[in-house]
Amino acid sequence: MNEFQLDWAAMPQVEKEQLDKLRHTTILVSGHALARCLCYALVYQSEHQKRDIRVIYAGDDAGFSAECRNSDRFSSVTPEGLANIKKLDAIVHTGFCCETAGSFSASFAEEIQRVNALSDIARRCGAPVVLLSDSRVYGNGKPNRVYAENEYAPLVNTDAAAQENQLLRVIECLWQCQQKAGGFSLTTLRTGIVLGACSGIPNWLDSVLTAVANGKPCTLQNGNKLSYVYLTDVFRAIVYALNGSLAANAVYNVTGVNSTVSAAMLAAILHDVYGEKAQITLTGGAGQNACALSNGKIINGGCAPAIKIETALELCVMSHMPDTRGLQLPNTHDGRLHAIQQMQLAYLLEVDRICRKHHIKYFLGGGTLLGAIRHHGFIPWDDDADIMMLREDYDRFAAIAQSELPPGMTFQSGKTDKNCFYEFNKLRVEGTVFATALAKNHTDINVGIAFDIFCHDKTANSRLGRKIHLAATLFTRALVLNKWNHRKADNGSRVQSAVTNFFVKLLPLRFSYWLMNHTISFFKRKKHARYLYDGMGRNVYNGSFDADILKEVVYKDFEGYPLPVPKRYDEYLTFLYGDYRELAPLSTRLGCHEILLCDIGKYDSLP
Repeated sequence: MNEFQLDWAAMPQVEKEQLDKLRHTTILVSGHALARCLCYALVYQSEHQKRDIRVIYAGDDAGFSAECRNSDRFSSVTPEGLANIKKLDAIVHTGFCCETAGSFSASFAEEIQRVNALSDIARRCGAPVVLLSDSRVYGNGKPNRVYAENEYAPLVNTDAAAQENQLLRVIECLWQCQQKAGGFSLTTLRTGIVLGACSGIPNWLDSVLTAVANGKPCTLQNGNKLSYVYLTDVFRAIVYALNGSLAANAVYNVTGVNSTVSAAMLAAILHDVYGEKAQITLTGGAGQNACALSNGKIINGGCAPAIKIETALELCVMSHMPDTRGLQLPNTHDGRLHAIQQMQLAYLLEVDRICRKHHIKYFLGGGTLLGAIRHHGFIPWDDDADIMMLREDYDRFAAIAQSELPPGMTFQSGKTDKNCFYEFNKLRVEGTVFATALAKNHTDINVGIAFDIFCHDKTANSRLGRKIHLAATLFTRALVLNKWNHRKADNGSRVQSAVTNFFVKLLPLRFSYWLMNHTISFFKRKKHARYLYDGMGRNVYNGSFDADILKEVVYKDFEGYPLPVPKRYDEYLTFLYGDYRELAPLSTRLGCHEILLCDIGKYDSLP
């Protein structure tokens, strides 16, 4: 599989806990191009993410790669063999979703035969069914109309397009009849126009996206607004339906984020990203055989989409480019990313100067360390910089940082900023704004572009002691973050969440902050500590690691400058990321933060 296929197969926008609910299941998948993509994704989850999902494809496996066919988690079954299936956990039938009829009568007969055969299995095995349909089922949509699940437009003619609308309605109705007769559960997902880079799923934009990728002129037929959805968001809805997170015996529309747009809007988006390469001419016409969809129902059901139409188009265009090596999404941080990285580099060099002057040991940390090893600089899509220190050096740096920093840079901690309750220290650039959803609500603190400074603290030598220290750290951090951000704790355990929320209300924020810091540094005076942990960052969930990993320093090239990393960086990065040399899925290369407020001020002039 190429980089684009691996991206949607990895389902990076689907929460881990949702995918984990599919562990040790057997799923029968039936259909055409969309079904084959789903098979690849489920096999990938089984083999690479160790979720032990067995996939059975109802049809000929000739269209699958040899690697997939040879997987012991994948098998195919002929129509005759369907009657021999005795046990299943679920059935996914993509049916006629996103397909076109070469011969209407042949397609009609084939789809009806499939529904009857699959419904027999569902009845026999008691397996729930997830049915995929698409927006054509609503009929010939009215101008400016967005359709909810129980709204239909009339079918006004008998041409091939209307026959496809009718076929989708017949398939849905037949499944509903079989469900009522057989007593199994049925969840129907109606998609917008499905976009998927290198997926083989046909859509009317393919020729336009190919032309943009190669800088060639093309035409785009204007018409009513239509709804689009990227393949990963379709998988997201399927996973939610399979694991019971969506109500059974219900119908849901599935679209992307802000992805109901006109052809003119599509052309504008492509021109904004690709400039003169997007030589698109809008023409008149009857428009496409599809409708605009309302997706409020599935969002209220807890399954909100994750991918915007801009990202979906960029992925598809890139997949048609002649050279796709080293790609990243171009439209990140509204064109500011390079300037932001140059500012972060200036931070690093100032920190390096201060630490050398005062003989303070530090290391590049997190994604910055990963970038140094894998890219010899910033990860191309990363928007922040991190360093890490041991407790003694961390405290020494905090004591002298502000007096050593140049004008325009500020050291931020709970001591220097009385309204700041982050669990780690930061450096900030004055005259800038760089706020996430969490930070944008804290207008009483400096929320300029930040550089994060983490401390790796000592922890207990015994396994039980480390477990208790980690639990206490997570608890006290929850006290601070939930109180500071005016939210309730909800960690999946009703009892734990209730206890946390009780103490959040009971304890003053300043006391909880003091308690958190003392918990994190509880073992700072411990001699011969064999283990460290990252009590301040997201890596706290990885637990502890060998203290000797951060004992020695070596220097690696970072954007042309030698900067310090742990000598045993391979062990450390493996502890953090597993196979750290494998690039992140392409659709996630948008920076590690979702920035809601961004203003880089005078630094916008950086080259």
